Amino acid sequence: MRVRVFVALKWAGLLGLATAGHAQGPAPLLSTADGLTDNTVQCLVQDRQGFLWAGTQDGLSRYDGRAFRTFRADARRRGALAGNFVRALAPDAARGGLWVGTGDGVCYYDPRTERFGRVPSDSAAHYFVNALLADPAGGVWIGTENGLWHYAPATHRLRRYWCAPGGAPASTARRNSVRALARDAAGTVWAGTGEGQLCRFDAATGTLRPEPRYGPAGPAPLSALAAAPGGGLWAGTEGGGLRYLPPGRPAAELRRPGPGQPAVRSLWADARGGAWVATAAGLRYWPVGPHLAGATAAAAALAAPAPDSLRLAGEVLALAPDRAGQLWAGTGAGLRRLDVRPSPFALLPTGPVWAVAPAAAGLWVGTERQGLLRLDPRTGAVAERLRHHPRDPASLADDFVRCVLPDADGGLWAGTQRQGLDYRAPGAPGFRHFRHAPGEVGALADDFVRCLYRDPLDGALWVGTEGGLSRLADARRGRFTTYRQRANDPRGLPNNFVRCVLRDGAGRLWVGTGGGGLCRLDDPATGRFTAFKANARDERSLPGNFVRALCVDAAGRLWVGTEDGGLCRLDDPTTGRFTSFGEAQGLPNDVVYALLPDPAARALWLSTNRGLARLDLATDRLTAFDARDGLPQQEYNAGAACWGPGGALYFGGPAGLVGFRPAALRAPPAPPVLLTGLRRLNQPVALPDTAVGQRRVLRLGPQDYVFTLSFAALDLRGAGRQRLVYQLEGFDPEWVPAGPQREATYTNLDPGPYTFRVRGADAPPGTGAALRLVVAPPWYGTWWFRALAAGAVGALAWLAYRLRLGQLLALERVRHRIARDLHDDMGSTLSSIALLSEMARQHQLGQRPAQAAGLLHQIQDSSRQMLDALDDIVWTINPAHDGLGDVTARMRAFAAELLEARGIALAFEVAPAVGALHLPMERRREFFLLFKEAVNNLAKYAHCQQARVALTCPPGHLLLVVEDDGVGFAPTAPAQGSGNGLPNMRARAAALHAVLTLTSAPGRGTAVRLSVPV
Repeated sequence: MRVRVFVALKWAGLLGLATAGHAQGPAPLLSTADGLTDNTVQCLVQDRQGFLWAGTQDGLSRYDGRAFRTFRADARRRGALAGNFVRALAPDAARGGLWVGTGDGVCYYDPRTERFGRVPSDSAAHYFVNALLADPAGGVWIGTENGLWHYAPATHRLRRYWCAPGGAPASTARRNSVRALARDAAGTVWAGTGEGQLCRFDAATGTLRPEPRYGPAGPAPLSALAAAPGGGLWAGTEGGGLRYLPPGRPAAELRRPGPGQPAVRSLWADARGGAWVATAAGLRYWPVGPHLAGATAAAAALAAPAPDSLRLAGEVLALAPDRAGQLWAGTGAGLRRLDVRPSPFALLPTGPVWAVAPAAAGLWVGTERQGLLRLDPRTGAVAERLRHHPRDPASLADDFVRCVLPDADGGLWAGTQRQGLDYRAPGAPGFRHFRHAPGEVGALADDFVRCLYRDPLDGALWVGTEGGLSRLADARRGRFTTYRQRANDPRGLPNNFVRCVLRDGAGRLWVGTGGGGLCRLDDPATGRFTAFKANARDERSLPGNFVRALCVDAAGRLWVGTEDGGLCRLDDPTTGRFTSFGEAQGLPNDVVYALLPDPAARALWLSTNRGLARLDLATDRLTAFDARDGLPQQEYNAGAACWGPGGALYFGGPAGLVGFRPAALRAPPAPPVLLTGLRRLNQPVALPDTAVGQRRVLRLGPQDYVFTLSFAALDLRGAGRQRLVYQLEGFDPEWVPAGPQREATYTNLDPGPYTFRVRGADAPPGTGAALRLVVAPPWYGTWWFRALAAGAVGALAWLAYRLRLGQLLALERVRHRIARDLHDDMGSTLSSIALLSEMARQHQLGQRPAQAAGLLHQIQDSSRQMLDALDDIVWTINPAHDGLGDVTARMRAFAAELLEARGIALAFEVAPAVGALHLPMERRREFFLLFKEAVNNLAKYAHCQQARVALTCPPGHLLLVVEDDGVGFAPTAPAQGSGNGLPNMRARAAALHAVLTLTSAPGRGTAVRLSVPV
């Protein structure tokens, strides 16, 4: 009986007669283990973007179909949630935001900034929020314990409305306690009160008026309201009562409140007007039938819910639909998802099905334990059952039927699991059995039959077994031609496990094997085959060697379903070039069991280990269908697929036979793809003005050398359905599969503009989300720094040039000076020596020896002076003598040699710090020559007994003192000798930028002081 009831409902649904009651069971629970902030979900809503929001006792959670994001209150942070105890939610259709009611007031979530703004309150509006209802104009209605409030963001006006007439406060607090809010199709705002009364808002008087059609107020507070599409209104109470208020008619009481009745927590009216009722004891469904459409208060008989109305056990606190046609239920243990749409799929629970084929009056279904069944597709009833009976040799050889093939003349072929091949002739009462007989020529290749195929070329029957491939040309004779794998023959059948056989439009016979790949029979007479196998070094080879299914599309192309490599298309039958489709291309699973072409839709249907899939042959786009689409079973069996009457498709699996009409299936619209987060150095970043998902341009600094962009496809049907790809234009050369992480990380990008894009893998370019990135260069990469650096380099080059030029000029000056000195000193001296030598020779010839001796003495002095000058030049240009230690040593030697020869006592004093000083060549030369001039003058003209030379280094200077105790002179008196000594000293002091001081007086000696800056 249970099967027949199922057939009456489910199989009728396949024919387009399904009712709303047949929806899929709930999905697995989502809880704190999945990221939900708290398991007690008190309110639910989907916003305009597509996010699902769940208000809990410990914050607010946002769900994108894959992961949760939590928002909590924080008094120290601006833009945080008003309170963690979230009681009510309402989406703002005008701006796309979200109104959030908490135990600490109301706040508004702005998706542009991902921040919350508080609704202002006065002393009377320190409310505890029970319900929220968004205003189409952008405002919000707020149901609280002390009345109904309305807030208008445009004017920042908050106004309270009372339930009592005239706007005065009521005598009881329960009357003004607003527990539930709803807006009907006409725009009327309804409020349920703590007194159990249903009130409508009267805009003319600004009050809440009790609705007379609702009847007397109940003893329990009215806790839930839901507006039906046709204008009706559902109302539930804390006492478990449930009423329906039809348009223009009195309310019908569907369930009376009373002890033991579970409190109604939430209501949702579906597109058919029926109500989903969340109670403390579970989730139930009440349809709107004829008894409610014309119900009156006088005839309010209890309306019993549908027999299968209990959809979810346990306490259900909140309900919310989504745009995918699902219903979300918030419970005390987490969040559940239910698909409440009528399922386009129907399941006949016959047990495991391994074969299905169209019959003259229905479908032939080969099962694992029930033999061969013929079903009536109009009702799903079993019209004929063929089983194995041990006492009947003409019965089916085995109840495990692996393949079935009806003939056009009414004959029936059945391949069994282990008992060979059976054939029932047209009109015959029983089966004829074909078995394998070892050693017998013409016998079946093996008793383990796996596939049957009628050759359209000559009508022969091909039988695939686990012992080879057999061909039966004449059923009356019953003699088979068998092809098997031959040892050391690469042109034989590559494997004896034959899974499928098909002849294409070009006349080629293809054979799929279990482990030997795909092969083509080239010569039936000799049994020569050409095999195509998987090759790890060739990505265009067959993707897997276990071939399960074959089919040819309307264009004549061969499609191959494999057990270990997904689906592939044969592009070149000569070279064996294939195009593969696997999980990476959207296939739900790489195990393909059956293939069916759909010529009308230019599509290909296939069954897998994880649901069904449809391949659009025009675009190569794959669409997967699984339990989230109402598919009754995920796993299927090899070869169990066929087209049935009325354009329906049938696939067999472990739970039975699934049927559906392809025209009734609509691929869901692609969900919106959004950017959801930004991380820098793996730390979340809250942008100051606009959330990353709302921005058009994001500027990154040099410190953001590692950043991550998170994104999501807002598919609330479940994670993993949508394949996403992303690309950073300017960096990624092509689209990158996102994988399960749903994020992209980039490091060390070069400065410049980029554009990050993310979209669905099957979506056309230009869709999805885009964000322009501008990576700023570091300070040393900015244009102004480069300009400054270029200027600095130019300045340094110019400075280096000037320094080099100065060095060359200085060297040139040294060369000129040396040349001048050699010319002036040595040239004149050598000329004098030459002249004196000639005069001495003349005196010598004239026998004047005294005069000749005097001239020779002058020649000797001139030569000595010339050597001293030459020695000074060589010593001066030697860089090893730049230190004043060498200078003072030469000064000491010079002074001692000169003065001691004249009997003058010398005191030469050098401060220790002087030796550490350095003078360049020019200054060293001027300094030494000035010293020599001073000492020479002292030796020649001072007539002193003692001389003192002192070198000290007061701060920033080198001080030279040369003094004697000689006769002195008056500085204003005419100079002795040539008169050039003192001017020369002053000239050298000027070259040194030094200060020269001469102190002398007759009879008081002479002191020369030279202060040289260093």
